[in-house]
Amino acid sequence: MLFDIQVKACPEYKLLLIKIEDTRQLMMETAIKEGFTSFNTLKISQRLDLLLNKLELTWQKETLRNVE
Repeated sequence: MLFDIQVKACPEYKLLLIKIEDTRQLMMETAIKEGFTSFNTLKISQRLDLLLNKLELTWQKETLRNVE
């Protein structure tokens, strides 16, 4: 339930979730077409990692803000 509150309260968080899902989908499509270890698949995977890291930082920031 806290997750739902965070998503509603933070538009940046919701946008990140959308970008993550789009990037994940692209990575899977690329992996199926080019292979799981292709250059393009790995580049997209790295982009996904960055988005996930940003999501975690945003989550932490919003959680701290709500605790204060």
